[in-house]
Order: sequence, then C-alpha cells, then structure tokens
Amino acid sequence: MANLATKAGVEGTHKLKIHAPLIKLSKAGIVKAGAALGVDFSITSSCYDPGAKGEPCGSCDSCLLRAKGFTEAGVQDPLLAKFARS
Repeated sequence: MANLATKAGVEGTHKLKIHAPLIKLSKAGIVKAGAALGVDFSITSSCYDPGAKGEPCGSCDSCLLRAKGFTEAGVQDPLLAKFARS
C-alpha cells in the first residue's frame, strides 16, 4: 500500500518496504527478546485506557495480552510494580 499511496511510491523514486522483525514472535518471545536486550519495560505500555498517571487498566485486551506474554516468558512485568507503589 505504501508504494501505491505515497508520492514517492507512485512516482517510483523510492521503493518502500516495511520491516516487521517481531511479527513472527509470540508476546512471550517478544518479552524474552526485549529482556535479553535490556529493554526497560517499566517505560512501555500499550494499554487502551490508561489512568491519569499512565497506569495500565489491567483489563483491556492489550493489558491481558501483555500480562500473558510476561507470564509465559517467566519475566516479572516491572510496569505493574511501578504503579503498585504509587
């Protein structure tokens, strides 16, 4: 679509390609890869309905998938601990 819906793509001046290196990984696989790379998960969130301070709701699909991924990866989600202290 990017090659059909952008000026550069239509004019042929640039061939656009989208890279999605994590697409074939499960949520647990993504968590494991991030942990191995030293990702600070306490500053990440994808909650659809976060609270005023950015705290995750814990019940939307995104929060449930995140929790499942961390559980299956055997990694504690630091975002939960971060807001449990608040």
